[in-house]
Amino acid sequence: MAQIGDTVRFLNTTGGGKITKIDGKIAYVEEDGFETPVLLKDVVVVLPAGHESKAGGAKLMFDQSAFDTGKKEVRLTAQPKKEIPSGPETHEELPIEETRFGEDMNILMIFEPENIKNLAKSKINAALVNDSNYFLFFNILIRDFEEKAWKSLYSGEVAPNEIIDVASFTQENISDMERFVFQAMAYKKGKSFQVKYPLNISKKLDLTKFFKPHCFRPGIFSESPAIEIPLYSERR
Repeated sequence: MAQIGDTVRFLNTTGGGKITKIDGKIAYVEEDGFETPVLLKDVVVVLPAGHESKAGGAKLMFDQSAFDTGKKEVRLTAQPKKEIPSGPETHEELPIEETRFGEDMNILMIFEPENIKNLAKSKINAALVNDSNYFLFFNILIRDFEEKAWKSLYSGEVAPNEIIDVASFTQENISDMERFVFQAMAYKKGKSFQVKYPLNISKKLDLTKFFKPHCFRPGIFSESPAIEIPLYSERR
């Protein structure tokens, strides 16, 4: 259950912030100096109150600066092919850092435009957020209308508490993501873990939001304006 001081994100819309007050089933979430009342069941904790690094500072889930500059230290890097990556390339393993709330999985996708002021011509980059202590072997499927079937947009592995790019779109082909399926298996390497059920999640996007600048907002996992799409969460 969320508490005062927790940093949360909204389940049913973009954005989030820090809980400043709780009144019954209502949490008051402060973001950029504004308080938003929201039902407790409609928020998910991404940074519990008092969760600090050894240096004493706030311990955020991801290295946002590394992500914004191209994620030079990610384990997997997409190889683009006509706007859509063909698959992952494995790099040297980096140390795994787990969080005390990462045993409950939280997975989402982020859609971030390169130029929020010119959405009509801007590329929109899609990234997968693995907010958990588990590795995910995953597959993202989109519709193949010619074959009346499904095809893989991206498949690979994402490490614990990591964000990776999966594709880049334009306004002309973002419709490829109107309906997509996310499949994943969760596991840990070299240690014991709790077995998670395989995921097979179907999502339908509201494409009208991708043409409206106000629908793109900074969130918990992106300092730049973006649309966050929850895929699966065990945090309630």
